[in-house]
Amino acid sequence: MKFSINKNLLAQAASIVQRAASTKDTIPALSGMLLTAEKDRLTLQATDLDIGIKRTIFPADVASEGSALVNAKYFSDLIRYLSEEEVTIALDETNNKLNVFNGLSSSYLNLYNPDDFPEMPLDKVSHISTIPQTILKNSIRKTIIAAAVSHFKPVFTGILFDFSGDSLTMVASDTHRLAVIKNEQVKSENQPGQYIVPVRMLSDIARILEDSDSEINIGLADNHIVFYTTEQDLSCSSRLIEGQYPNYIQVIPKNFVNTFLVNSALLTRALERTSIMPHDQNMIQYVKMNFEPEKLVISAFSEKMGEMTEIIKEVEAQTEQAVEVNFNTRYLLDAVKLLNQENKNIQISLSGPLGPAVIKNPEDENYTYVLVPLRTG
Repeated sequence: MKFSINKNLLAQAASIVQRAASTKDTIPALSGMLLTAEKDRLTLQATDLDIGIKRTIFPADVASEGSALVNAKYFSDLIRYLSEEEVTIALDETNNKLNVFNGLSSSYLNLYNPDDFPEMPLDKVSHISTIPQTILKNSIRKTIIAAAVSHFKPVFTGILFDFSGDSLTMVASDTHRLAVIKNEQVKSENQPGQYIVPVRMLSDIARILEDSDSEINIGLADNHIVFYTTEQDLSCSSRLIEGQYPNYIQVIPKNFVNTFLVNSALLTRALERTSIMPHDQNMIQYVKMNFEPEKLVISAFSEKMGEMTEIIKEVEAQTEQAVEVNFNTRYLLDAVKLLNQENKNIQISLSGPLGPAVIKNPEDENYTYVLVPLRTG
């Protein structure tokens, strides 16, 4: 195998594919990146058996076809720091090395046995739907904030993909908060279904997807979900999380004590300031929100450091009912920061001091963020 290729294209592709390689030392081949040169293109792929990424670059000047399995991290780092525009890579089968030439510099990396690289479930994909990349990227960004990093119920460490007709609803929750977004710009072919996709995979997908209307396909292969482009230059697979996702619809409250419109920029800055107040040991950092018809009073207290109070007067209320409620500062700020990018105002509907609150962009009915207040002493 020998080929020459643009260094920047190779570095970009390698950095993407590297995300799927294992960082553990148990099975060396799983920490590798498989390079395959054929015709006028180069394919890179990596998998740790749970997720896999495959990227194809063309054109490539392929002098001789072949494949090699090299450590993903070291290969990606090496290519990233090369200085010349073109890189030439050649396989030394006799010494089991991969030679890398760039201008006057040369390097080599030791190789793994390519026969040990597992097959990725990309050849027999059953197509489910097609969605614009920018829509999927935005949906991941707005739901992933509510997913659990770890949980004794694995379903909460993933995002639910709920396909129904020509719509896709994505849901995430850590049981303290819930994010739901519905998209109707989806072309679906198969029967409705629900699939729970690990957060780790979707975090990587969100970094790869483009901010454009170009489409990404979603399909199934055995117990994996696969995201792939029509041109087949990008394929990402992930093992699905097994289990039944709870009924998220019944979690969203329908009746409220009062609904408030609050200036989103002022609320964001106020919460950012109160978030610097350190929380006391064994306590969750929280803010006290006193909603009144004509103002919102936000306060944070630390026995160690002191107290901070913020007052926002750009508030509109549906009724005269005042409500005092305590929220986890970070959980509230996560949603407010997102919605601040979309609208001048944020809509906060309260069902009482201990009942779930619904936070929305008042001009967007497709996204809902539910936050459960804190009980404090």
